[in-house]
Amino acid sequence: MHPTQPRRTRPRWWSPAAAVGLAAVLLTPPGVAEATPIAAPADLITTAVAGPADGFASVAALGQNGTTGGAGGPAVTVTTTAQFLDHIARPGPYVIQVAGTINLPAGSSDGMYDVASDKTIIGLGADATLSGGGLDIGVPVDADVTAPPANAVHNIIVRNLHLTGASDDLINVQMFSHHIWIDHNEFSNGDDGAVDIKRGSDFVTVSWNHFHDHDKTLLLGHDEDAGPQDIGRLRVTYHHNFFDRSDQRNPRVRFSALAHVYNNYYYDNSYGVASTYDAAVLMENNYFYSVNNPGRVDFSGDLGRIVARGNILVGCNHPIETRGTVPDPRGYYPYQLTPTADVPSTVPAGAGVGRLPSTAGVAAIPLASGPDGFASVAALGQNGTTGGAGGPVVTATNAADFLDHIDTIGPMVIQVSGVIQISSKQGVRPNKTIVGIGDAEITGGGLDFYRSYNVIVRNINFTEAEDDAINVGQNSHHIWIDHNRFAGAIDGSVDIVRGADYVTVSWNHFDHADKSMLIGHSDGAASTDIGHLKVSIHHNFFDHSRQRHPRVRFGEPVHVYNNYFLGNALYGVASTENAGVLVEGNYFRDVPYPLHSASGYADSGPGRAVQRSNVFVNSGQPETAGTVVEPRTYYPYQLDPAANVPALVTAGAGIGRLT
Repeated sequence: MHPTQPRRTRPRWWSPAAAVGLAAVLLTPPGVAEATPIAAPADLITTAVAGPADGFASVAALGQNGTTGGAGGPAVTVTTTAQFLDHIARPGPYVIQVAGTINLPAGSSDGMYDVASDKTIIGLGADATLSGGGLDIGVPVDADVTAPPANAVHNIIVRNLHLTGASDDLINVQMFSHHIWIDHNEFSNGDDGAVDIKRGSDFVTVSWNHFHDHDKTLLLGHDEDAGPQDIGRLRVTYHHNFFDRSDQRNPRVRFSALAHVYNNYYYDNSYGVASTYDAAVLMENNYFYSVNNPGRVDFSGDLGRIVARGNILVGCNHPIETRGTVPDPRGYYPYQLTPTADVPSTVPAGAGVGRLPSTAGVAAIPLASGPDGFASVAALGQNGTTGGAGGPVVTATNAADFLDHIDTIGPMVIQVSGVIQISSKQGVRPNKTIVGIGDAEITGGGLDFYRSYNVIVRNINFTEAEDDAINVGQNSHHIWIDHNRFAGAIDGSVDIVRGADYVTVSWNHFDHADKSMLIGHSDGAASTDIGHLKVSIHHNFFDHSRQRHPRVRFGEPVHVYNNYFLGNALYGVASTENAGVLVEGNYFRDVPYPLHSASGYADSGPGRAVQRSNVFVNSGQPETAGTVVEPRTYYPYQLDPAANVPALVTAGAGIGRLT
């Protein structure tokens, strides 16, 4: 027996004669006050394409292999009405992450807004809300169309949203739309239906939602005249929903080929399920508490069919009405039932927003790992480098959007998709994460950090920059450049100059570059650079790049460790103008001059360099001089054995290799 709650006022539909099911044993609703939310994931990017869908939405049919929503498309975060309406209407797959409250005005559409195919619409956190309007999933109504049109809307996921206050339906699925998954949402205070599914729609799952403060909850089948569109269709699974004083239509069904209603918790409703017009409904392992009519086949219009098994009724006025036979859902999909007695505790604890399973999902982008080296050091008012963490997540697929986002004030995670063609060097404001999705490329131009800070750049292919690919300058600090590829820049691949500080350059592939990395702008920059230019350079692949790996002036310490130097024609590392460089645990192959220091380089005066635990194969002798400040006075680190570096670095450096 479940723990009981304090006695409340008598339910609306209670009568002393209504001793149905377990009413004599349990007259107070189990589980409601005890419900404990399941924690939502800290980073909902990982669940935006989570799944897979189950029930009818998982069935391969109508050219669709289950329901995947926007998987494979860009992920965007929307915070305004204009952004939301723009993205839900776009062609092609999108993962649309909703942050905060989006107000949907009534306007000329009575507040109903069309959703295009191949979309995942998912709330971030536990408070993402669509208020004042609803979602229309389907082409315009045409009663003369009795077969799925070629442009039928399909493959849509709606998750983790509170939909409330619509002047019409909160969600309307119509006109042969198919493969729709509506999961872990909260529905309240709509003027008409919470989720209406009608006019030939098919292969839909409605799962783990919380319906409350609503009258007409779920309509399946538009009206008694819709048989030509609906017969043989309207296959819908309803499971693990919490019908919390949602008065009626939980669901009301007409014509459906099969409505599978299982493991739902009904609490204080006028009626539960109504099956009419020969609809086929299987009701199993549901828990009904204080429901006047849990299931009806004689309701309004022609009789329907209901098969009921494994349900529990407590404090209900009538039994479930049954009639006829219905198809077995296992002919379409496998499923596993929760024991009915567990439903009152399981469903309130798991249904609704903020309760997506923390283990679900596939990461759209790997953001979990943090920086190391100097970018991790707490200094200059910055506790390490966090980039755009805590800000909205947007996806840039063209130059205009990309340039707009990097120039936005405040934290932002900017996902780069496809090829972005820019020119010159474009400024990046503080508190940004710029991360590539898939084969992301920035070509023709580069990124410029001018008095910027707290920026992360990862998983981008930088090609053919007309100047520097990345320039970190003018007192910029806490910059992490990780897992990128650099090729074809006219000047530097990564230059760190003019008083910049606390920078880490890690796991990048410098692919046949010329001037790979300059630290310290010129011999005359002592006044801006001395005491700054603290840089960690590790696990990079300097792959037949000619020089500057790095070339250093004034900076100390510059920590160069566990890099793979291969075929660098001019030299590996140069320490000049009294810079202090520690070179350790690196592997040099076919590098004639691995390290310059005591004799300076070109017109620059000598620097200091310490080398230890490096491997030199078919390479010259390193030139060392003086002592260098130990990096461990700033941060901890662990060296990989130098002999392992070629295998580690070639396997792990560059794009597409984030972990």
